[in-house]
Amino acid sequence: MTFAQFLFVAIDKLFDGAQNNKKMLRFKDVKFEVETDIAYGKDDAEKLDTYFVKKDVNEKYPVFFYIHGGGFVAGDKHYRRGLAKWAANKGFFVVNVNYGLGPEYLFPKGLQHLVNALNWVGENAQKYNLDLDNMCVSGDSAGGYYSAMLACVATNKDLQARFGVSTDLKFRTAMLDCGIYDIGEALGQKMPFNLTDKVLFDFSGIHVKELDKYQYVDVLAPFGYVNEQFPISFITYAEKDMFCKGQGQKLVKKLQDLGVHVEEHHSTKFFDNHCYPLNWNKGAAIENIRLCDDFLKRVVNKEV
Repeated sequence: MTFAQFLFVAIDKLFDGAQNNKKMLRFKDVKFEVETDIAYGKDDAEKLDTYFVKKDVNEKYPVFFYIHGGGFVAGDKHYRRGLAKWAANKGFFVVNVNYGLGPEYLFPKGLQHLVNALNWVGENAQKYNLDLDNMCVSGDSAGGYYSAMLACVATNKDLQARFGVSTDLKFRTAMLDCGIYDIGEALGQKMPFNLTDKVLFDFSGIHVKELDKYQYVDVLAPFGYVNEQFPISFITYAEKDMFCKGQGQKLVKKLQDLGVHVEEHHSTKFFDNHCYPLNWNKGAAIENIRLCDDFLKRVVNKEV
């Protein structure tokens, strides 16, 4: 296990109780239909879970496609089980995805997996009665990065060709939590234990000093490919983020300049830090969850 893996695995284990707060995520008299570890591809990492609540009427489910974080090298859909139920309780069919992590799977393998998972949704739309015109992509941290990348790839055939993938599916909305969107800028942020270089190497197989020679350097960051086709978005960021400082603000500004509908919430205190909404009922997370609640209700009803 690399140092970066050890760090991010420890974070998930330490905060599992907060992320899956039993009091906050208790849904009285709600029966969730859950399927786990559905294989959507050939690689061992290509597994997903689905969550939904049966409806009394025969109407299609909007899709909530969730990508967990973990520094590109750790994390698991298991740690987002509470969030998956939270979204399913709002009327979504939730697809909670695992994907290839570094250093076992180097970029762009994880992204290719996620396109496979997206295509799985399309292939199973009739089986689950899914509304493919109302899909929301969401993720935290590294999952926020991949959510933005997937949204860009879905509308850009040149990017699809570059990464060796193909899909005709698109997201109508996105809900991104403390993601990295401009990797070049993020790599300039100094971190203890040379963590930035360690994560980049485990993610891509290259060191920071070699980045300009990397074969995917021009397509590594979603920021350069965000355009008018980017989904209607809710962006969460922490002003004092220890990992992704400045990233959310930059994406919000670009979407505003492009005329893409964007809403945002951010924390201002140090202890409301990276991915603070996953704490659910502490500090700035309380207001963030309220706003996300409202956003998703409007997404379900196509009011946004």
